[in-house]
Amino acid sequence: MLLESKKFRDFLRSQLVTHMDYSEDDAKKEVKHLESWFDSLPNELKLFRIVLADDKKDIDLDKPGSHYGMNRKELVKSHQFATGVGDKTFLLSVIANKSQIDNKETLNNRVLYPHENEITLKNKGKGVKIVNIKEL
Repeated sequence: MLLESKKFRDFLRSQLVTHMDYSEDDAKKEVKHLESWFDSLPNELKLFRIVLADDKKDIDLDKPGSHYGMNRKELVKSHQFATGVGDKTFLLSVIANKSQIDNKETLNNRVLYPHENEITLKNKGKGVKIVNIKEL
C-alpha cells in the first residue's frame, strides 16, 4: 500500500476538503482512487517535460527537472508552463523508474492541481534516461 502513513492520507483528505471543497466521504474515496492510480503505474514510465533554453546544449541532462507529464500531446498543447531560461522551447522525452517518483509530492500536486496530471520526480530527475530532445 502506497499510503501506509495514516498521517499522509489524512493530509491529502484535508487538502481535498479545504482547498477543493470535497466532502469528507468524497475526499476519502478520492484518496483511495489516487492510491490505486499510483499503484497501477508501470515500473518504467515514459514522461515528457518542456524546457526553455537558448540551445539544446544548455539543457541540464544530469538533472533535467522534477515536473513531467505523462501525455505528450496534452503537455505540448499547454506548454506555456515551460521552465528554464532561453528563447527556444524543447520537449524532453525520458524513461523513469517508478522508484524515481516523489510519490507524496505527485499525489499532493494531483490533489491541488488535478488538471495538470503531473508526475514529480525526486532529485530534479537525476538518473532518468533521456530518450529524445526535440525543439518545438
